Amino acid sequence: MSRGSPAPCGAVETGRSTARWSGALRSSRHATAAAAWVAALALLTACSSTESRGPQPIEGAELNAGALRVVVGTCHGDPETEVVETTTEVTVTVTSTYRSPNDACQDIVDVALTEPLGARVLVDGATGDEVDVATVG
Repeated sequence: MSRGSPAPCGAVETGRSTARWSGALRSSRHATAAAAWVAALALLTACSSTESRGPQPIEGAELNAGALRVVVGTCHGDPETEVVETTTEVTVTVTSTYRSPNDACQDIVDVALTEPLGARVLVDGATGDEVDVATVG
């Protein structure tokens, strides 16, 4: 670049090579752009929800006029039940979609039994634990 010609856009002429300054400026712009992308990706990852579908633990159960109802900690998770009945126990496995962060609600699922629960024990198919059943009404 000759002395009298204007410096390229974004370059400052201070007696140093204009090419060196514009190269540094380009590197600085790339570094700033890269940092902005990393920050945006981190923010999106931190705020994004994750979903997993699978067996969910039963958080509560009630028997109302012979109808069994269970509660799981998913919200609008499209729950489905699998029921295995024996003479001594009823095992209920609820498969539902858990979304994180989860809304402040729970899924309530009506469970169809071939025989009334009666004296049989309710077992959570997801955990293998016995579930206390509240009798309502």
